[in-house]
Amino acid sequence: MVFYQNILLAVLVGASVQITAQIPLTEQQAIEMALKTHPAMEATSQHIRQQEVLKNAGAMWEPSQLFHSITADPDLGMFGTTTVGVQQNFPSGKMTRAYRESYASRQAQAEARQGLTRQDIVRQVREIYHHLSYLDGKAALYSRLDSVYQRVSKAADVRYRAGDVSLAEKLAAQDKAAQIRLDARTVFHEIEFDRIVLGQLLGLNEQVQPVVERLHEGEFSIADTTLLLTSALAKYGKSAIEVARSEQEVAKAKFSPTASAGFYGQYLGNGDVYPGWQLGLNVPLFRKSLKAHSEAAQVGIAAASAEYRQALLQQQMELGHLLHEQEKYQILLEYYTVEGKMLAAELLRTGELNYSQGELSYADFAQLLEQAEGIELQHLENLLGLNQTIIELEALTGQ
Repeated sequence: MVFYQNILLAVLVGASVQITAQIPLTEQQAIEMALKTHPAMEATSQHIRQQEVLKNAGAMWEPSQLFHSITADPDLGMFGTTTVGVQQNFPSGKMTRAYRESYASRQAQAEARQGLTRQDIVRQVREIYHHLSYLDGKAALYSRLDSVYQRVSKAADVRYRAGDVSLAEKLAAQDKAAQIRLDARTVFHEIEFDRIVLGQLLGLNEQVQPVVERLHEGEFSIADTTLLLTSALAKYGKSAIEVARSEQEVAKAKFSPTASAGFYGQYLGNGDVYPGWQLGLNVPLFRKSLKAHSEAAQVGIAAASAEYRQALLQQQMELGHLLHEQEKYQILLEYYTVEGKMLAAELLRTGELNYSQGELSYADFAQLLEQAEGIELQHLENLLGLNQTIIELEALTGQ
């Protein structure tokens, strides 16, 4: 169904519609475009790439030490021996593995964060499209009501000319017809605003022409609540635990001794040159700070685990709340199907007919039509509420 009845709305608001080049987009096309163009997705992709680069960077080598020393000699004088050389500390295998695992876990966390970002963008696009479908239904309702009130306004004018009703009643009928057109104009501006928001979300400067479906009752069922364990939020919580564990491994690796090697040359005052080399073992003797870092890393694991459990608990509570909301809307929509729809149609039909025949006062007629309008508007709001709830449920469970 093409987005909204632009020609009808232009008639209702008395405005001329200028035809401009627009981009027609279905909901799925808009989602795909948003996932490609949204800066938040680009940011998460760069974070993933950053950790890939670090993971493939290799071992963490300390800077090489270049040294030059002069030693006095009793036979060769104050500058008897000059030594020039280079010394290098070698990273331990355990430290190298710990850093690589740390970068890998951070990359996984960046990917999990991208999953959360993707979920949020999809939710935003879908909510806009469902709201547009709601406004489409609302515009169609006001179009039907406008037809009714225009006919009643003409009937009131005829009855006034015949002396059957007062001028106040005639003006009241005309005013109500004008109010309906004003309501339709308000809906038109809401539509334009949603289109602007959608265009901004997609990063487009051109006008966007959303292709929306007729607002209908959505469906959602969940047979296995363990789906919460595979949701985007759960994956992010797990990745945070893995990052904390990798940080602990890095802290532990700092206790491991490392080797060092050096090569140097000695230049004696008498012109002789002698090469030399040395091997060393670097042992962390002062471990208080290292122990503190290791203990802090262990606390970090516990904190991340607690946050993960808290996130699961929050998801379960949110799931229960949303399922309750879904059931509430389904009950309200069932009432409309069984009773409300027929009642609203009958109120509109009999109200207009009886007023035109002079069997009903305008006040009673207006009350009947407002009741019918309320039933139809509430139905649209319940449909929107149900579908927005389903969007939240699908995002929550990763479906």
